[in-house]
Amino acid sequence: VYLAGPADRDPAQQLVGAEIVLRAGRPENGGKVDLIPLDPAIDPALKAELLALKNPPPIQIPAKQRYGAWSASPETLVPSDIKFFGGKASNFGLLRRSIPAQSPPALAFSIDLWDDFMAQTLFDGKALRAEIRERLAAFRYPPNMTALTERLASVRRLITDTARFSAAQKQAVSNALQGFQPEQRIRFRSSTNIEDSEQFTGAGLYDSFSGCLADDLDADDQGPCRCDPTESKERGVFRAIQKVYASFYNDNAYLERLRHGINEDDVGMGLLVHYSAPDETELANGVATLQVRINPASTYYVGELVTQLGAVSVSNPDSSARPESVAASRFSRDTFLTRKEQSSVVQLGAHVMDWEKDYRALIELFYRVTTEFQRHHPAKKSFTLDFEYKKLRPGLLSVKQVRQLPEAPV
Repeated sequence: VYLAGPADRDPAQQLVGAEIVLRAGRPENGGKVDLIPLDPAIDPALKAELLALKNPPPIQIPAKQRYGAWSASPETLVPSDIKFFGGKASNFGLLRRSIPAQSPPALAFSIDLWDDFMAQTLFDGKALRAEIRERLAAFRYPPNMTALTERLASVRRLITDTARFSAAQKQAVSNALQGFQPEQRIRFRSSTNIEDSEQFTGAGLYDSFSGCLADDLDADDQGPCRCDPTESKERGVFRAIQKVYASFYNDNAYLERLRHGINEDDVGMGLLVHYSAPDETELANGVATLQVRINPASTYYVGELVTQLGAVSVSNPDSSARPESVAASRFSRDTFLTRKEQSSVVQLGAHVMDWEKDYRALIELFYRVTTEFQRHHPAKKSFTLDFEYKKLRPGLLSVKQVRQLPEAPV
């Protein structure tokens, strides 16, 4: 809940230090927000019942397991490999098998690499994992956020500034990346076993970073970056990987694990790796959700595509730019499209992508990915998939992510 205007914020400030009941309605139902001071004479049993509503539902996380290798091709991965590679990389196999021409060639690094990196011995004789565990041992939910924020920042610095990959690890990672052009930026994306799963998405909790392999292969650490001369410093791939690893301890990421009572020994960070798409190559980008309902006689698909021009973010725009929203459905091989809202950054009456060609093409791609998903989940008769996509110059539609969204029990 965000209180946008002074007329809402000022009364809320008067309640600082008081116990309140916060009630927020869904946006589609008007988005009404109530802040109600709690009566000191409230029945203790009723208060306990209200507080219990704050407890998150239990989630089952597939505990990490040793894969036996540091890297693998995503083409071989299936959703159940989340315990080895994390959710993003494991789900990426669905894209590579079903729409190889419309998904970027990629590489996956397993959670084994994370575990072996975390096992290194630091200057004080402790393993990196043990040092982190010691720094965070005192925190329970709900934590003192000021203290937790400071401690997590120190953990992230420890991972990026102090810890180092061994020579053997660097050689193995460099060898695995030989299929990439050294002077073209590579994107390293977080892939934990506590995201993109059937029960928990973890969207936005972790970070992705780009790196330049040529910066690691040259004989010095002097800039500029070999992949981007406008960058005055080198931007190597190991720097990028360590920054992704550090994001495992982002404030909200750790807070969510703490809130759900996740055992830190059961989780870790894998990586999904593919070429970075520079902003200037993006004609459009977007996200889509597709609900699938399978009946004995037919299968029905209904969803929404939210798209924005160029590289303007759909989920985290830097301005008040509104994206385009298109409702879509597919039944008996027929696709139906309806624009719900126009983008605020295109001319009046215009669309972000070619209407209706690109939108129908995307629905067809999603349908093929959905068919591959069903092959691995034959018992599922109702599910929702979430997609991220781009339109790249000169006009290629590329799907870069798929995951199942949790659904409330019926």
